[in-house]
Amino acid sequence: MKIHRLTSLLLCLLVALLVVLPFAVAFAQKPVKADVLPLFDRLPAPPTAFNAGLKRPAAFAELDKQLGQLGASIGAGRTTEQTRTEQAYKSMGQQAQAAGLDKMTDQQKMAYLQQHGQAMPGYNAQAVQLAQQMQDPAFQAKLARMSDAEKAQFLQAQMAAPGSPQQRMTADPSFQAAQAAQAEFMQQMRNPTFRAAWEKKSEAEQDAYMQQLMRKHGLNEAKMQAMGGNQRPQKLAPLVATAALDAHSKMVEAFSSEMTGNGFTRVQQQLETELESLKQQEQARQLPEAREGDCAGQRKNFDYYRQFTKRRLDLYVKYLPQLNTAWNTQKALVKTRVTPFQTELAKIHYGDDIQRAGEKNVVGSLAGGQQLMLSQVQQLLGYSSAIYDLNKEYFDLKKVYDAPFKCEELVCFPAFARVALPDGRQVHISKVRPGDVVLGYDAQTGRPVPTRVVRLDIHDEQAYPLVQLTIGAAPVYAGLEMLVGRYKAATELVLTPNHPIVTRQGQQLRADELRPSDDVLQLGTDAAVETTHLADRQAAGSARVVYNLRTETGNYFVSGVLVGSK
Repeated sequence: MKIHRLTSLLLCLLVALLVVLPFAVAFAQKPVKADVLPLFDRLPAPPTAFNAGLKRPAAFAELDKQLGQLGASIGAGRTTEQTRTEQAYKSMGQQAQAAGLDKMTDQQKMAYLQQHGQAMPGYNAQAVQLAQQMQDPAFQAKLARMSDAEKAQFLQAQMAAPGSPQQRMTADPSFQAAQAAQAEFMQQMRNPTFRAAWEKKSEAEQDAYMQQLMRKHGLNEAKMQAMGGNQRPQKLAPLVATAALDAHSKMVEAFSSEMTGNGFTRVQQQLETELESLKQQEQARQLPEAREGDCAGQRKNFDYYRQFTKRRLDLYVKYLPQLNTAWNTQKALVKTRVTPFQTELAKIHYGDDIQRAGEKNVVGSLAGGQQLMLSQVQQLLGYSSAIYDLNKEYFDLKKVYDAPFKCEELVCFPAFARVALPDGRQVHISKVRPGDVVLGYDAQTGRPVPTRVVRLDIHDEQAYPLVQLTIGAAPVYAGLEMLVGRYKAATELVLTPNHPIVTRQGQQLRADELRPSDDVLQLGTDAAVETTHLADRQAAGSARVVYNLRTETGNYFVSGVLVGSK
């Protein structure tokens, strides 16, 4: 490692003691006295068959709320020791930020750390001193001449407090020999052939090899024990059982193996893969869009795309049982994995009466294990929810499949129809082209808006019948005299009988089905839209060429009246 990189790394770690760690310590937590296992039995099971009347059970929201409350309780829980440490870090962090530590030079940071860091839990005076030494070019040159193994040994010795057991151990020749043996082994492991052979050895064979390697460097069991001061590790007190930590380690390892997915997600991925394949098959043959009025062409397209809808429905039916089986299997597997940890966790106490530092350090791990169990319940809850979503998707798709074929008829205007533009002008519809901007209507704001023409349809295959609507004149229908005051000055609108007229309620009614009682929208003064009504409807002959616009808003104004773009 380059010296300047090593210096920067160490300095960053030291600054983190005052700046980063105050926030990281906030993650310190302790478990709550709650049995997580019953939550698995409260998981709502996914549907085993598609059901149009199926509703998501209220248990989803209830369990999700309980999981959130438990997670928050664990995250907020603190032992007295954790609380004191957290408060100390926060206080020091606030002081460092107020002093502008992030804007100081490296030398100023060192001075600040030496002056103010002693009161902080975990402060390492040797680390601060080492970082200060690393700014000396002569010291850097000394490190540069060392091998990686020598650097590691030297830095480890420097970081140990004077007179501490760690310092005595790192100064012991046996410790240095052990490091040399370790360095040789790591070098061997870089060889793929050696690594493959090592992984095939039994545990006994591996132990025998390591003993031989230690003897090669002048070490034996007696020297190793002497190096450690012949101290046997103390047995953990009953307050924090070794069994709980072992169960936690095995549980984490088991779930870590599922980082790439589990049985349920694999079935999900298979379904998504087949659906995507079906989509690509459908898009591989793009049928030309059938024109309005071309019922035979439209029917051909309808039948083509409908077959893919049926195949999608069949895939949903095929995978629903597989998803159910995978969900139940995953639930049983997860419960089996977490049960040993929950069992051991229930046997111990993890409160303020923990005295040894080693015991205090594992409280956070135990809490992390409990959070992991909650996350597994949450994951299974999400899997079950996904199957309920699949049920809804199935019936949304089935609704499309069951919809009968309906030919899209011609909906058009003669060439002289006048289309409103945003600047207040009106142009004949025959002069409008795709890309032009006309005046449309935004139903959310209730105001006219510019809208772009995305398509122009021109039909000239036959003589197209037309009707003339009189909009806004005095009523001529019997029984509507009371509505006289509501009608505006007359506007004549000529169009095909089936062209949609947009009402105030957002409906699109055919021109030959519009009633005098329907509210029609018409351009008024000051760029406003006003309500008017149908007054009369008469046949208007026919036209050999008719036109229709498709706009981004789905509507436009003709003779001041709002019409649909289809």
